[in-house]
Amino acid sequence: MSDVHLILMILFPFLLFLGVPIYASLGLTGFAAAYVTGSPMGVASQSILNGIDKFPLLAIPAFIFAGNLMEQGGITQSIVRVFRHMLGHIPGSLGIVTIFSCMFFAAISGSGPGAAAAVGAIMIPAMIRYGYPPAYAAAAAATGGTLGVMIPPSNPMILYGIIANTSIRDLFIAGVVPGVLIGFALAGVAYLYAKWLGIKAIDREESDGSIWRVLWDGKAALAMPVIILGGIYSGFFTPVEASVVAVLYAAFVGVFVNRSLNRTGFGIALHRTHMISGALMIVVAASTLFARIITFERIPQMLVETFSNATDNVLLLLLMINILLLIIGCFMETLSAIIILGPVLVPLIASFGVDKTHFGIILILNIEIAFLTPPLGVNLFVAAQIAGIKIEKMMLATLPYILILLVMLALITLVPEISLWLPRTLK
Repeated sequence: MSDVHLILMILFPFLLFLGVPIYASLGLTGFAAAYVTGSPMGVASQSILNGIDKFPLLAIPAFIFAGNLMEQGGITQSIVRVFRHMLGHIPGSLGIVTIFSCMFFAAISGSGPGAAAAVGAIMIPAMIRYGYPPAYAAAAAATGGTLGVMIPPSNPMILYGIIANTSIRDLFIAGVVPGVLIGFALAGVAYLYAKWLGIKAIDREESDGSIWRVLWDGKAALAMPVIILGGIYSGFFTPVEASVVAVLYAAFVGVFVNRSLNRTGFGIALHRTHMISGALMIVVAASTLFARIITFERIPQMLVETFSNATDNVLLLLLMINILLLIIGCFMETLSAIIILGPVLVPLIASFGVDKTHFGIILILNIEIAFLTPPLGVNLFVAAQIAGIKIEKMMLATLPYILILLVMLALITLVPEISLWLPRTLK
């Protein structure tokens, strides 16, 4: 075992254990490995800059900005209002409304925590007001928010597409069917869980008028995913261009249709986008150097040889990878996990003949589950803060959702056509 291998195996976990931010842990480990190998520090620094000098990455801050504009411009409220009017007569329905609203919001924002925060800020107080247990309300919002990375457009899909050198458009299309199936499965859990808890309140929409009036009032919000995703799938514009269209459309609806987006709201949206995008991009940059060192050390090739000697069964390989990803997801930030593991796992699954698009969906679903698993489950922190409860109190309430997500992970792993049918049909 070389000195570089020892640095990768010891220094990086040690820095994380000390509480060093993940971007700093990745960068320090990468520079230490570069120093040991005798690589010029200028080359290492250039690797970091090259990590974010990729055109498709422009879509990530733009989609985040569009999601924040939706929240400040009243578009999120319009989406929630439509689903509450459609489903509000069902006892215990606000959990279902939360899931579907997150699914709809995800079709524009591309962010898991963003969906949990935007929809949760509206639905968690509403559920508590109608007598729902705070833990149930927080768990529904946290789980619904995970759909932000599966329903396209998805920021992690953009990053995986760059690393795996596969079509981002195909990844977006491949995420539609699994995303919808997972959304309905989570909504079913929310309904059954509410019945098991004995929630009998009738959650009616607090407005007059028919469903057609509500749909007409929310037409601008409902049209947004159709315009964005329809433009991508039809080839009318690329994912990056779609992200800009999403920003312009969200701003237009917020200012001229809903008339809720003012200068203050625009500033808040800009500030939140700056904070979130900055945090993501610095992790992406630092992770690139780390991934470059891994590639130079031929760790992917070594892993391919090890797994090839251990098994020639594709399903057993995917099972082991899923277990690995579920464990790592508890401790590693989403984009970092993709950047670090992508260069290692993509050659491995390719050597076994696994479709890279199908594996991308498997990877994204593992990331979706990681949003709910402590100690790093981001959505747990977001929802718990909104509900004003401790994470420990909502953990039990998230277990049914995690179980159904694990079932869906097994199903999507075993049946590739769930992910690949739509991209192949559209081609």
